[in-house]
Amino acid sequence: MTLLYPFVGPAGLDESIRRKIASVAARHAPFDFSMTGPARWPDTIYVAVEPIEPFVRLQGDLAAAFPEYPIYGEGWDFEFTPHITVADGRAAEDEDSMRSEAWVALPLAARAAWLDVIATDGAVWDLVWRMPLGGG
Repeated sequence: MTLLYPFVGPAGLDESIRRKIASVAARHAPFDFSMTGPARWPDTIYVAVEPIEPFVRLQGDLAAAFPEYPIYGEGWDFEFTPHITVADGRAAEDEDSMRSEAWVALPLAARAAWLDVIATDGAVWDLVWRMPLGGG
């Protein structure tokens, strides 16, 4: 689940950024949630999650810590909706995505226990840091 994007580029991910993210992660205990089923916006197919409140609080604290990086970039005027993107853009136009047999696995219980910071070199996304929730 994306909580803050766009974000600092790979070259800017220094120790001060790491400490700030770790501080936010430490203030949030791990929590259980459920991936409840398919949902869509006009240009996105996604997995809905419940409850949304812990994700909203976590994203809000990250946004407060990094106000120079508003989620989805400048110019977006809508509330953060916790979700797991499956397809977007042209890929979301494929109606077979909503009829996929993979959806029968839902609902599925899960646990949020860490924040991952990932970055791309323009071709590949790599894990940079994994920060445990609750400071564990």
